[in-house]
Amino acid sequence: MIIDTHVHCTRPNFVRSRFLANNSRMAASLYNRVHKTNIKPEDYVNMVREKSDPDGSKLLAEMNDAGIDKSVIFQVDWAYGVTGEPRMRNQDQNKVLADYAKEHPGRFIPLCAIDPRRPDVIEQATVAIEEWGMRGFKLMPSAGFSASDRLCYPLYEKCADWKVPIVFHSGGLEFNWELSSPNSIASAAEDFPEVNMVMAHAGLESWEQCRLACAALPNCFMDLSIRQFDYMINPKKFYEWLRDLIDWSGAHKIFFASDRPLPTYYLPTKDWVKVFDDPQTDIEFTREERDLILGKAAAAVFDCK
Repeated sequence: MIIDTHVHCTRPNFVRSRFLANNSRMAASLYNRVHKTNIKPEDYVNMVREKSDPDGSKLLAEMNDAGIDKSVIFQVDWAYGVTGEPRMRNQDQNKVLADYAKEHPGRFIPLCAIDPRRPDVIEQATVAIEEWGMRGFKLMPSAGFSASDRLCYPLYEKCADWKVPIVFHSGGLEFNWELSSPNSIASAAEDFPEVNMVMAHAGLESWEQCRLACAALPNCFMDLSIRQFDYMINPKKFYEWLRDLIDWSGAHKIFFASDRPLPTYYLPTKDWVKVFDDPQTDIEFTREERDLILGKAAAAVFDCK
């Protein structure tokens, strides 16, 4: 089984122009670095608009083409802390993804994206899990809070009750980089050992913090979303880095992830799957390690049937 554990659904009215503008500067720079081009931020915005997927059919087609069995899907709650509500409210976006998962049984694991500072966070979370059947949460600390802030703890307590995981953005590449430290996520994981916590992007520039947390704490995991950039820049160093992560933390702590749609501009998802399924390197990765990363490890955390 192959599970993509980090997929953004690009639907109309999900984000405001301010969000796209901030991301476009970073994304255009990375795109140019990989492809040796000179696109401008506004060119990237147009590329994103071309990826708009109102009914989810593009995502399903990409999954089928890449041999991906399931995707963990969510959006981003920038609204409360950064941009203000887009045309479609955050809660309504979560409902759209919950319904989408029901329309395609067995293909999607929907997570509720929510800012824990929202006054009605517990009410929204309860509806998402108990009424809509969502399977966990996606939190974005760089929207203005720390994962170890006590204001998050009421939500964590409910996650413990529901036995559902949390995916955190970790590391830089967004607003308020310092708030997304893997160390703060690890602190929360220590306080809530019964809640599985996934550090998205393997901590990005703070990957050593992420590596240590996943090695030391049974309930800490990492996903490899947006790491296509590392691979495209230097495949040899990428495989050396991946071997190091496995040796430190264990393959059962590492999840295949794309962060679709952004990194598909660097490397199509089907080629990203091949990086793990059939690694072209002299460094040894056992079949068991590859299977764990591609889906077996994530299935245990996201309770895939």
